Amino acid sequence: MNGSNHQPLVKILYIIPEGEEDAGLSESLWAYALGNNHYQLQNIPVFAEHLSIEDEVLCDELSDNLPVIRKIVRRSGNRTLRVLVRDETSEDMWQHILDEMHQRGIIWERATSKSYMFNVAPTDQYSSIRDLLKMQEDAGLIWLYEQLYDDD
Repeated sequence: MNGSNHQPLVKILYIIPEGEEDAGLSESLWAYALGNNHYQLQNIPVFAEHLSIEDEVLCDELSDNLPVIRKIVRRSGNRTLRVLVRDETSEDMWQHILDEMHQRGIIWERATSKSYMFNVAPTDQYSSIRDLLKMQEDAGLIWLYEQLYDDD
């Protein structure tokens, strides 16, 4: 997301913790290595529900594996909204929703043909973006999943 940074991206690993659905499964994420086992995430997480793009994390460095996220060091202020597109939703209607998000400056990544993650930057109106998606959910077009953070 930070286009001015020219350092190479590296892969790090998020492992879903015990006690959560899908515990033990992992997701690899792109990040910038900041030094001292600190990394800044550079893509929107799919399964790492408490993380957002540009969050800074501390990783355990394992000898022959990817660094594994241990904890969040600094939140970026970005927020992630996850959406599943319902089968009944036409491609035209979904494209209209994506166009609306684009017009509002919201970036997204697609995990599958029906699963999207939207990043709401700290400067964006989080509640208005969430409400826009909530209206689409109420209309039966999507399922919205919102992860609350400790400060919510």
